This record gives sequence, C-alpha cells and structure tokens, in this order.
Amino acid sequence: MNTSLKVFIIEDEIIAAESLKLDLESLGYQVIGKENSHDKVLPKIKENQPDLILMDIKIKGDIDGIDLAKKINQIMCVPIIYLTAYADEKTLNRAMETSPYGYIVKPYKTEDLVTNIRIAWQKYNQINHITHQLTSQQERLNFISKYDELTQLPNQLSLVENFNGILELFYQQLNSQADLDTDNKSQFIPLFYLNFGRFYLIRDELGQDLANMLFKALVKRLKANLNEDYILTRLDGDDFALIIPPIKTKQIAIDLATNLLEKITPPFIYKQQEIYIDFKIGISLYPIHGENIDQLLYKAKEAAKDLEQNQYKIYSPAFHSFTAKQVSLEAKLHNALENRELEIYYQPLVEMRTNKIFGAEALLRWNNPEDKYISPEIFIPLAEEIGIIETINNWILNTACEEFNYLHKNFKSDLRLSINLSKRQFDQDYLEQKILKILADNYFNPSLLQIEISESLLVNNHQMASRKLKKLHSIGLKIAIDDFGTGYSSLGYLQNLYFDILKLDRIFINKIESNPKNATITKSLIEMAHELNLKIIAEGVETEPELSFLHKNNCDYYQGYLFSRALPFQQFKELLEINI
Repeated sequence: MNTSLKVFIIEDEIIAAESLKLDLESLGYQVIGKENSHDKVLPKIKENQPDLILMDIKIKGDIDGIDLAKKINQIMCVPIIYLTAYADEKTLNRAMETSPYGYIVKPYKTEDLVTNIRIAWQKYNQINHITHQLTSQQERLNFISKYDELTQLPNQLSLVENFNGILELFYQQLNSQADLDTDNKSQFIPLFYLNFGRFYLIRDELGQDLANMLFKALVKRLKANLNEDYILTRLDGDDFALIIPPIKTKQIAIDLATNLLEKITPPFIYKQQEIYIDFKIGISLYPIHGENIDQLLYKAKEAAKDLEQNQYKIYSPAFHSFTAKQVSLEAKLHNALENRELEIYYQPLVEMRTNKIFGAEALLRWNNPEDKYISPEIFIPLAEEIGIIETINNWILNTACEEFNYLHKNFKSDLRLSINLSKRQFDQDYLEQKILKILADNYFNPSLLQIEISESLLVNNHQMASRKLKKLHSIGLKIAIDDFGTGYSSLGYLQNLYFDILKLDRIFINKIESNPKNATITKSLIEMAHELNLKIIAEGVETEPELSFLHKNNCDYYQGYLFSRALPFQQFKELLEINI
C-alpha cells in the first residue's frame, strides 16, 4: 500500500466526504483536500497537485462530476476514480468517455476502495512508464536517424527539417524587409553540393580506418571555414550538402564556393606524405531552381556533374542535359492519354503473417512508342509543370476503380486500392469532394481506397495538412504516410494528424540484417507505431533476410521485388488467381 499517496475528494455531501476522509486516513492515505462545488475545485487541484482524485458524479453547481473530470483532464494528468450512487447505463457510458481509472458504486466497502485505488495507481504508473519509454525511444531514434555516426554531422534524413528552418527564416526576413528596395532584400537560399567523388581512391590506398580518420579531419577543416549558422550535412558516400541563411546576391554564394576551394584543397600531411583531396561544388538557389530540398539538391548535383576537380558552378537550365529532350517530351505527353499510352501497373501489398495479397499500389507507366520506357520521375513532374496532372490523376483513379471493381467481384471483395497523391493534388481545394465524386461514379467503397501522401508534404504547412487529412479521413479513406523517415522523421510531429499507416522507406530496409543502426531504427519505429495503433508497410523488400527481420519484429505488411514487381493489370490478375 502506498501510504504517501495524496488523495483529493470531490463529494456533494459534507458528512459523506468527512466519512470518506476518515476511511482513507485509516488506510494510510493522505487526504490533501475535499470540495463539493465544481467552481472551487480547479484552483485547489492546481495548488495541491494530488496523486489521485475520488469524484462523486452529483456535485454542486452547473455541471456534474463527469463534465468536471473532462475539464481536469484538459489541464493535468491525474487518475480519477468515480465514487457515486449512479449505476445506470447512460451515466456509465458518459463516465467511460473520460477514461476513468475506476468506478465504485455507493455504498462502498473499504476493501473495494483499497482495491480500486491500488489498481488505479498501478495502471497510472504503467501508463507513465510506457509514455516515458516512448519519449526516450523517440529521442534516441531522432538522434541516430538524423546524424552520421562517423562525422556526427546531420545526415541526409535531416535535410528537409533543416531546410524548412532556413525557409522560415527567409520568409521572416522578407516580411521584415517589405519596405526595402529589391537590392537590400534577401533574394535566395543557396544549396551547395560538395562532391568528393575521388575519395574512394584514398580509401583504397590507405585502408578504411585511416581513410575514416582523414575524412573526420576533412570535416573539421570544412567546419573551420564555415559560419556557425551554416548547416553542413553528410549525404550518401563521400558527399556533403551545405545550406546557409538567406543571401541578397548570388555573389555571396560564389565567394563562399571560391573560399572553400581555396581553403579545403591544400594537402593533408600523413607520415611526411602529402595527401590531396580534390572536390567540386554545384550550387542551386531557392526559389529560382526549385521549391523543395529534393529539387534543389538534384539541380546542384546536375551543376557539378561535368565539372573538373576544384571548380564550382551555379546551376543553369542551359546546361541541363534533359532540356532539349524535355521540349520533345512535352508535346508527346499532351497526347499520351488520348493515344492510350498511359497504363496503370499494380505492385502487390502483402500481409506479413499470411503472405497473402491484401491490396495493391497503383503506379503510372508511360509506354511511349518512340522513347520506350520513360521514368515517372521525369514525366510526372513534367505533367505538373505543363498543367495536365489533374486530368491524368482523374484518369488514374477512374481506371483503377473500374479495374478493382472487377477484382472485387471475381477474386477478393475487400482488396485495397492504394493511390499516391502529389503535392499539387494535395493542395487542391475540395479535394475530398472530388475524390468522393469519382468513387460514387464508380460505385467504389471509400473504405477500400488508401491514399498515400509523402511525409515531406506534411511538413511545410502542418495545420493545413491536418485539416486536409481530417477531411479525407472523414469520408472513410485509409491514409498512409509514404516514405516515412526520409523527411521530418518524427512520430511526435505526426501524432495529431489523421492517418492509419506508416510506409517505412526502403532506405531503412536495405541490407538490414547487416546494418545494426537501421535495424535499431526499424525495430523502434515498428514498436512505436503499434503503440499508437498504426500499421506499418515496409517498402522495397528485396531479400529473404530483410523479410525475415521484418517478420520477426512484427511488421504488418510489405511490398517489394521479393514478392513481385509492379505488374500490368492482366498479370496482376493472374497473380491474384494463385495467391488468394
């Protein structure tokens, strides 16, 4: 028995309250206050900070004990046990909405009082323990998922978050500089791509351990030549991204690139041997070269692609290798839908426990007769740029609904269809109404449609995203957060959004059996998702060891080449025939 437990009594009858106080004190509990009116309770509870509250439902004032419990739950976390003469179903149902820790019907027995208090206190401590564990795991996960182990620099997964921080500063400066002329305003956010692509030669020559030591010395030299508010990030391999605060002219970016090439390229000395580290710098500028970090990084890499060592270049469309081809593709893409060149492929979504298909992700393909295969990474952004993406998206949903209606009728009535939403789609007004109309036109059950939204779309405007997801959820759709872990990487950040599923990105799954860091991240993500009643779909599962790890750690679903690549409708139908 916890004799130090502090109890607060809320009881309508003064005599009953005093009798209860005497019983509690005889049992070893400390009664720190008692009250019979709701308007006096909240200040006293805030002042006394009880460990537990015994609440009568009938109290003096305009509200009853149940409504008072709701108010208390809003301002503090304290276990509440109802002690009341009411036992009717309506009252019980109302009381249950406040998640009480116990319910005792008067007249009570002393042993019932003790049992309820002990169970409530144990349950409260268990919940606190779980909450603390989740918080600790999240903090640990945030660190190991966002920092490079060798250099302790932020890694590629942190780029979105760091860029958004700089972006917020950029618009704050624009607002504060509204009355200034253009020359004195912040104009750009530069992204520098530092390519040390020849470092592998040093690694081959000196060995992994010595190369790692040299690499850390390189990072130290880089940081010594950067301001404290510059954000240096290690990318995959031996490359870095550098984001600096907003600048007024391109010349500032040029001067920094020139200075880095001058200060970083002098040789390192090891055992009286000079070791030269050559590199090149590609630069892109927000907002003229891209709206998000992915576009900017791609453009910066393009700028560096054909450079000689120890040179820099700011991205220019004139140097972009796809420019001429893009002009031709635009004309072809305008006619692709009419010429029936677009086709939906379906990649199976598989239940881990049974290894049975429970749904499929719809993926768009363009079968152009001249160019053969054209990557969606090329033609989908192009469709957005030339303004035909909404027409294509409507066609995808209509066609997929029609094909899945056939599958529902002939194979599996609850087969789930998963559709990706682009940023432009997600930003549409009345999105849920447009989707609902297409579903109604096709007599398609909304509960069988899963909408996949990239995590990065939710970061820039959290409140807008929350409202959008709530509306989509309200019409019965399943919501999946795609590429989880490549953007903001925080379950805490997403906890107030309306969604059902996390899709764990391939970056965590790849060779997980030999990557302890990724194994820890993945295991923690699965555990925390389940604590929040979310399901996990692992993307890009390609090997048996990867699948075995996911199965062992209770992942719910998976997709990837190990089970099946994305298939045309006819081949997907044939696969269903042997799998259901």
